Amino acid sequence: MNYYQYNAVDLAADDYFKQWVCSPTSETDAFWRAFLKDYPERYYEVEEARQLIIGLHEIQRPPMLIDKEEAIWSRIEQTLIESRPAPEPRTLNWRQTWKVAASLILLVGAGWFGLFQLGLVGFPGSDPAQEGKWIEVVNDANHLMQVQLADGSRVELKKGGHLRYREGLVGTQREVFLIGEAFFNVRKNPQRPFIVYSSGLVTKVLGTSFRVNAPTEAPTVTVDVKTGRVSVYPDQPNQSGDPESTGMVLTPNQKAVYRREGSTLSKTLTDEPRLLNPAQPFDFDDASAGHVFAAIAQAYGIEIIFDEDVMQQCTLTMNLDHEDLFQKLDVICKVLDAHYKVIDAQIVIYSKGCSRP
Repeated sequence: MNYYQYNAVDLAADDYFKQWVCSPTSETDAFWRAFLKDYPERYYEVEEARQLIIGLHEIQRPPMLIDKEEAIWSRIEQTLIESRPAPEPRTLNWRQTWKVAASLILLVGAGWFGLFQLGLVGFPGSDPAQEGKWIEVVNDANHLMQVQLADGSRVELKKGGHLRYREGLVGTQREVFLIGEAFFNVRKNPQRPFIVYSSGLVTKVLGTSFRVNAPTEAPTVTVDVKTGRVSVYPDQPNQSGDPESTGMVLTPNQKAVYRREGSTLSKTLTDEPRLLNPAQPFDFDDASAGHVFAAIAQAYGIEIIFDEDVMQQCTLTMNLDHEDLFQKLDVICKVLDAHYKVIDAQIVIYSKGCSRP
């Protein structure tokens, strides 16, 4: 059973999961504890499903209502049975899933149970003394929330963001779980990597500053780096056994884009690349194109690719001190009758060359 692909409603409709929540045994407890240890990023789905089941069990429905409900479900089953699609390898009890979904609507409508108050209770059989107390921070304000972690790292949590971590950041790794957007300024500690789990994407650092944007319903998760280096990779098992081997390393002014549908990961430049060397002058007097591109590449920490043979006769006289990166490139390309593209976080210049008068 591939529970990794299940969402909260899928889990709430699963008999084995319900047994763990309602009447845990040593077998079910060991299984789900091992599952969460292997896939900690699925905590939110597991907790939502657990809260849903608890809420459904707490609703006391009159026997008459139950009888009527069973009659309705029997009718629905009779009506749809002929048009039911053939079962796929991962098939749930459809009637049971409809019941869970309908009950969820009833719960939301009645305001009976807060389904998305995540992390407020522990898992059945968990040992807080052994695993460390979990802390959940939610920013409901209209301004940034400053979160100071025990290791000296700081987090700026945007409105609507959820941040979850163990008290004291105990463990061999400093692990945090994020929903929403946050900026991290991580204290260096090579012996204990800092890891951010965010909707299927993992960001691993030793010490740097970076931003993660992982909205709940958005199709993408993005990570952009301000200082240092980070490793990003999909949180999925692979043949090599090392999920980090399928990822990429980001440096300042680079951004990773993870698309949830298809689980694809790509690299590009940040929307507003910043100067890494503010002292670099951009006042050029009959300077070769190679010299100009080298100055820009050094100032922003990016790679600019162009054909040196084609552009060897191209020169520039201009001052670009007040333009941002993309404005600089626009001006240069207009003067040289060239154009550029951003490919894999690199600037590629396309030109037919220049001729001397």
